[in-house]
Amino acid sequence: MRTVQDVYSIINTFSPFSTQEKWDNSGLLVGTGSMPVHKIYVTLDISNETIAAAQELGADLMVAHHPIIFSPLKQLSPDSPVWKLAAANMAAICVHTPLDRARGGINDRLHQLLQEPLQLSGTMQTPEADCNGIGFGWADQSNIDWNAKDLAEALRCVLGCTVVRYTSIDRPIRKIYVGCGACASMLEDAAAWGCDAMITGDVKHDRWYAAKNLGIALFDCGHYHTEQIAAQILTEQIQAALPDLPCICDPHGDPVCYAMGGEQE
Repeated sequence: MRTVQDVYSIINTFSPFSTQEKWDNSGLLVGTGSMPVHKIYVTLDISNETIAAAQELGADLMVAHHPIIFSPLKQLSPDSPVWKLAAANMAAICVHTPLDRARGGINDRLHQLLQEPLQLSGTMQTPEADCNGIGFGWADQSNIDWNAKDLAEALRCVLGCTVVRYTSIDRPIRKIYVGCGACASMLEDAAAWGCDAMITGDVKHDRWYAAKNLGIALFDCGHYHTEQIAAQILTEQIQAALPDLPCICDPHGDPVCYAMGGEQE
């Protein structure tokens, strides 16, 4: 009989939990390692909707990218996903920043996805501090000159975004920095590396002005669309190590709706 600990150990080998940031909360967040596992539901976020889907499919372990418990809980109510998991006797393992920075993790997979469409050279720069992994961002050189509008459209198609928000610059875009999720805080690092553009998600208002001041194009493809591949990556790793354990991969879709009016410039 497979246990939660078996799955935890596999994930820890691929994306060591010890590499998480101090502010993160990755690991076994609901349940115990001794709990038996018959079926796993892998998703990007654990929500009431994904819990209901997992229950309907007979899963007893949920594996997700974003932590279901991030800040200390001061209250638990029946509509809380944590309550619902515990009530259903389901365990939850969450792999956040370790998966962002792991070899073969989200940022590494983003490079693979974008290399051909953006005609990248294939030579990645990563922060030296993250030499044992990919880190929270990488830079690569495109073999062609991009303008911001065409690059935004290419990103929209590759990542499946409903919309890409961006700022433009008056020079060709060649060197590109990419960081999954919400990496706009690294904008200054990208500029220091000599990048012409940065691609990420969840860009805050002040970061748009910072990009203009730094003379770098900034692209917001959405948090979901830069990280939805997490479910596929985790599923592949678990299934490769535990082929006898059924694993359902379901990123579950973008939780955001968009009102689109007319042609977007």
